Amino acid sequence: MTRRTLIALTLAAAVLAGAVARPALAAAPRQEPTADEVARIKAACETIKPQVQPKKPRKLLVFSVSHGYFHTAIPYGQKAIPLLGQATGAFEATVSDDPALFEPERLKAFDAVFFNNANRDVFRPENFDKLPAEEKKQVEARDARLKESFRAYLAGGRGLAVIHAGVAALREWPEYGRIIGARFQNHPWTAGSKVGMKVEEPGHPLCRALTQPRFPIVDEVYQLADPYSRRLCRVLVSIDAERTDMTRKGIVRTDGDFAMTYVKPYEKGRVWYNAWGHMHELFWNPMVLAHWLDGIQWALGDLDADASPRPKE
Repeated sequence: MTRRTLIALTLAAAVLAGAVARPALAAAPRQEPTADEVARIKAACETIKPQVQPKKPRKLLVFSVSHGYFHTAIPYGQKAIPLLGQATGAFEATVSDDPALFEPERLKAFDAVFFNNANRDVFRPENFDKLPAEEKKQVEARDARLKESFRAYLAGGRGLAVIHAGVAALREWPEYGRIIGARFQNHPWTAGSKVGMKVEEPGHPLCRALTQPRFPIVDEVYQLADPYSRRLCRVLVSIDAERTDMTRKGIVRTDGDFAMTYVKPYEKGRVWYNAWGHMHELFWNPMVLAHWLDGIQWALGDLDADASPRPKE
């Protein structure tokens, strides 16, 4: 074997190895918060005072199942939300990705559910398409049962609080679009973008933490799609177009309506959504945590606030 042939074979092997390894590198790895980051989260939570005390001991299910794209912020939410409940006394959080908790008898133990960057078909295994036919039928039956349980739970008067990618959960289930009031379109403002925010109702109880009427957020910022409409939702925070790069590729809305936080009823239930939650630093930002606390307490049924839709004039 000549030296030239050996070099060619070596290069070919390296290219092949890279091609094989590349899909593994594309998957976002799970990264646990460092001890220093947990300390920052805890310290930020301890600066926050709840607007109201719970009417009774509250239980919150923090659910983070994510298929397809895994947000590395998920472990940060799994730390921050329980610490927020402990520091403020507002709720006790159960952190679990077990879909069995959505069975009717188990779900009723919780006053609200928190979708912590949950994504796609959260009641099915990620390998669903590769399952044998008989097992698929069993999974589909359970999926339908859990969806109906979740729907009835919310319709009956319980709450749902959602951050960031949770708007992209259950995307094949039409009823979730009606529950959450929107669908994920894309994120023209990629991770680390500085985007202006505008508080639309400074006096609203769920805007208490947002002391400045206009402020920047550094995050991956979403654009929402149908069924989003102000006829269905009460928008509290939106993108401040005057202080944001609105020339980004991928912007498709022509109405200039980019909601960031909104609330809406779902029959007798309560649904709160906030689009932030990609960047890790947000999980020790006191303003963001206080805003999330208010949304959670409203979803739990403790913080009274008007959720009636408010169409633009």
